[in-house]
This record gives sequence, structure tokens and C-alpha cells, in this order.
Amino acid sequence: MAMNLGRLSGGAGKNEPVVDPAQIRRAMAGLQRDEAEFPIKVEGAHTLPYTSRIQHMDMDKGILHLKLIRTLPHEMAVGAPFEMLFAVGDQRFEAPTTFLGRESYLLYRFTLPVRMVQSDRRSHKRYPFRPREKAYVLAQDGALPGHGLAGPLVNLSLGGLAFRVDRVMRLDDHMRITPGLGFFDKGKDLPMLKIRDLPKLPLFEARGTMTTAWERDGEIVVGVKFGELRDWEIRQLQDVLDARDQMQRSSTTASVLTASVKDAKARTGPSETLGPARRVNPAGGQTPDALTRLGRRCAVLVLAMEPGEPRDQVCGTLREAGYLRLDFVDTLDQALDKLRIDLGTTSRLLVLDTPSGTETPLEGIRSLQRELGELRELPVALIRQNGLPTETEDPLIRPVPWLGLDSSSWLPLLDELAGV
Repeated sequence: MAMNLGRLSGGAGKNEPVVDPAQIRRAMAGLQRDEAEFPIKVEGAHTLPYTSRIQHMDMDKGILHLKLIRTLPHEMAVGAPFEMLFAVGDQRFEAPTTFLGRESYLLYRFTLPVRMVQSDRRSHKRYPFRPREKAYVLAQDGALPGHGLAGPLVNLSLGGLAFRVDRVMRLDDHMRITPGLGFFDKGKDLPMLKIRDLPKLPLFEARGTMTTAWERDGEIVVGVKFGELRDWEIRQLQDVLDARDQMQRSSTTASVLTASVKDAKARTGPSETLGPARRVNPAGGQTPDALTRLGRRCAVLVLAMEPGEPRDQVCGTLREAGYLRLDFVDTLDQALDKLRIDLGTTSRLLVLDTPSGTETPLEGIRSLQRELGELRELPVALIRQNGLPTETEDPLIRPVPWLGLDSSSWLPLLDELAGV
């Protein structure tokens, strides 16, 4: 990311904080203009950072509106202190900010920083990976008799990676062990390090060194710095990360276009009545691009709804829209049992029928969300044949119009919840 902001300086020393409001606003404006992604994390907590970008700013009120790639915990309190880490030209900065609340799905309000301090942390941009993407890390430490470590990739850069440790095994007798954080010492060598199933790169091999480890909800995440890479290895990684960057930018552009269409519809009023030919098309007359079709085809939906003609109609409508991987259950309890069996293996979207006259069972849904944890979110689409379910004020539990022929009313919402 390149910003023409000059070298920022806060005073006499290199580590003097930048406190000039004009310089800070220029830096934030540059991040917004370049649609740059940067991590934020709860100050002082050993939790996985949240990848974010600036959607828009309110300079008069001193507010940043940050779009995150995953939701903040439901219990996150207004006033919680966060830390931003971002680049301005060839300099990197840390800046404190404060959580002000949720604005909409994945969009949150934070305070504009009042100071920035130069940081020597991380010289390479980091790209997040989700568990459902199946990229997997295998490593062997340098101890005798040695241990094997394995788990899903959490993030990747040219300088290293982080992965969640799901298994640790002694290599002499293949005995599985459950070590504590003390096992993952900073500086421990990993003479064998493999990443499997990266996009367009089935296997990448390197050496590494543990740099950090932290625990969250009983899971351990380990940060690893690559050893010296050869030119062709750097090119392999760079190709993967370039594709990742292009995918993120495409996703950002699609979000902006969707917002523009919604704004245009709001300005022009109700749209014309759809003719029969357009109602048959699940995209409302617009053919979805290949990525959208692929996203719908890969998404897994669990439909909790009593058997009968309405459920058959909903299933047919979903398949016509491109959602082909459907699981059927009769009740919410059966859906929760099914999702608990798959705990930690995949992300799914729960589509729940809430008949008229019944209350939405929010406590059961939120209980499972807490079990799944922040890394494996459970979005829920609430549907009702007669009318729209009540708003829940929860960005992951959202009412969606009945899945009927007019897909323009429900398909964009379902795509958003499914991560398409």
C-alpha cells in the first residue's frame, strides 16, 4: 500500500508519538482512500486480531466506521479499548481507539485515534484464512524425540504464518499429548513446516521459528516466522497472496456496488413489478457472476422447518437460486444437535422457520454461537410464511423475507449471511 503522505513525525525522537490531529486525519484518510486492510485487537488481550478497513469517517464527531471480516463478540462492551496497527508509506504505526458500538452487520463504530506511535511489528501484510478454506499446517519441532504439530491456517504473509494447534503428537511413539502454552516457547525451531491446500499451491514447504503463542477459549494459536526463503519460494507465496489480495479487493468492490444499488433503489422508490421471466431468474433478471454462483454452490445451509409443502417449496426456491448443499431437519433442537456434531469442522448458515404466534428461540441459538466461538460464527436467517420476524439487534441473527418467487427481497440478505 502506498500513500503520498510524507514521513510522519511526532517530535524530536523516532518513538515520539504523533499527536497532530491533521497528520492523524491524513493517515486515516489515506487508509480509507486505498481501501487498506489492517488488524485491530483488544488492547492487552491475547486474542486473534480482527482484519478491518475504514468504510467511512465522521471527522466532526471523531468517529471511524470500520468494516470487519468477522463479528465482534456479542458481549463486547462499549468503551472497550482497541489497538490499530497500520502502515503509512514505509512506516508502521500503532494507535489506540475505543469501541463505540455496532452500526450494522460487520460494521462498527470506533473513535478516531488521538495519537500514533511508530511500531516495529510485522513488516509484511498478513492475509486471514478461515477454517472452511481447508488450508492446513503441519510442523515438526527440533526437540528429541520430536513432536508433530497440526492445525488449520489462521493467517499468512511473506514473513510467516499463524495456525491453530489442533493436534500435538510425540514422534517416537505417536502418542497424542495436550500441552500448555509453555510448550510453545518463543524461538523454538521448526525444521519442518508444511502448508497444505493453499489456493493454487497444494503444498508449500519451509523452515520456521515460533515467535508467539496465545490461548483463546481453550484453543492455542501459534505464530511462526519463516526461515530464509529462496527466490522461487518467495514467488510461490507471492502468487498466493496476490490472488488473495485481488479476491479481497473484488469483495470490497462488490460490497460497494451492492450498497450503491440499495441507495439508488431508496432514492427512486419502489421498483417495477417483475414479469414472469424475471421472477424465474433468482438474481432478479441479472445473471450472477461466476464467483457468486460458486459461493452459493459451496455454502452449506441447514433448514429447520416442519415437513410439508411449504418446506418443499422453500427447498425448491433455494436450489433454483443456486444453494445446492441443503440439510433438512424438523426442529431447532435437531438443527443444534446436527451443528454441534459438526462443531469446528465447517461454517454453516441456519435457516429457521418461526411460525406466526411463536417467539424466536434466541437463547438456544446464542448458546450454540458461544460454543462455536468467534472463529466459527453461526449466521441465522429467520423466515416466516406470514409476515417478517421481529428484528433481533444481533448482526448474526437476522429476519429475512419469506423465500418466495421474488428473490430480490431475500436473496441479497441470504447471500450476505452465507458469506457469499
